[in-house]
Amino acid sequence: MARMAQDQSNPIVAKSATTSASLSSRGIVLLGVFGKESAPGALLRVPGGRIEKVGVGSRVGSHRVVAIDDSRVALSQGGRAEWLSLPGSR
Repeated sequence: MARMAQDQSNPIVAKSATTSASLSSRGIVLLGVFGKESAPGALLRVPGGRIEKVGVGSRVGSHRVVAIDDSRVALSQGGRAEWLSLPGSR
């Protein structure tokens, strides 16, 4: 029987890599960022609960991903940009 990765993680590593936070059930939520600085990507939860893997230039509903850094994603809509931060980050 396959075990989930978190079952196999060192408890100290799992604790430092995991953040507990309340997630809004509305809107788009940033779940994580990944990749190289030259080609960053992000995981977003969109309304309805679906998870989307995006990069700069991707469309998410009526928004376009215009930037991704180490803990935020900038979405543009109607000429206005808004930064989404990871839950629990400041």
